[in-house]
Amino acid sequence: MRRGAFLLPPLLLSACRMVGTPTPPSPQPHPPAAPGEERARPAPEDPLQPETERLAGSVVDTALQAIGTPYRWGGTAANGFDCSGLIQFAYRRHGVDLPRRSGDQLRMGRPLSLAESGLQPGDILGFSEEAGGNSSHVGLYIGDGEFIHSSSSGVRISELGNPYWQVRLMAARRILR
Repeated sequence: MRRGAFLLPPLLLSACRMVGTPTPPSPQPHPPAAPGEERARPAPEDPLQPETERLAGSVVDTALQAIGTPYRWGGTAANGFDCSGLIQFAYRRHGVDLPRRSGDQLRMGRPLSLAESGLQPGDILGFSEEAGGNSSHVGLYIGDGEFIHSSSSGVRISELGNPYWQVRLMAARRILR
């Protein structure tokens, strides 16, 4: 293990948190089902339509072109991005306006279950700074269990299956329908 590597994961999220970013509402627990009553099952995630899938692919491609761009707090352009700036930039290039701050982005579109099987490229993912906390970091799902985000080390791809990210994944939103 590299010296100092134990400090890197907390820095990834703390670098993205913006002062004054509103906290997204916590998910509300479902009330228990009455005896003999079945709880309604959520509808399966609907696949993207071909034209929407192409648009989502273009958004992902735009974000991927930014790999290696340095982290810059409040950054929204090719000279540096913060986490929400990267997401806003990638969508805006394709005519979709999103709010600037991560908490606001996580209120857009349609909420999704956090099961990886239901995620589609272009979905926005929200992460907490600590396991079980409120979302303070966003990334863009790119498929195959990976997401792109701007961390303290710049724009990079990370694996959603990494235990560090698994316990911090708090929200998923589908922007495109």
